[in-house]
Amino acid sequence: MLKTRTLVAIVLVYALAGTTQTAQRKHTITFTFDYDFGVTPVCSPKVTKTCVQSFNLYDISGGIWRPVKLGSVPAPPGAKGLVKDISATTQSLSFESGRHLLAIAAQMRDASETDLDKCTVWVQVP
Repeated sequence: MLKTRTLVAIVLVYALAGTTQTAQRKHTITFTFDYDFGVTPVCSPKVTKTCVQSFNLYDISGGIWRPVKLGSVPAPPGAKGLVKDISATTQSLSFESGRHLLAIAAQMRDASETDLDKCTVWVQVP
């Protein structure tokens, strides 16, 4: 059974120049968050079970059971304890303007993930 992991996220949405015929525009989203590797360590050659391999970035505006994966970032190699300001920026993606619920999940080596509802933030996409 996995222990509860704490993720704290600050998410920034940047609009890129672009036009479409719909209300969607191209945006990149920068996720900045903290993670306590003292609870669950980063994967390494010596630590191979119950370890964090990467972090997955999601839009869960359509419901937690229908997440849309926006990208991922590897866990920082050699991380120990509380690591602040882990950051990842998505590729340029089409987003409808309005409110979006974003989430980050830690992915373990066995491909399991932390609960998406543990680290969420509402953002306003211009």
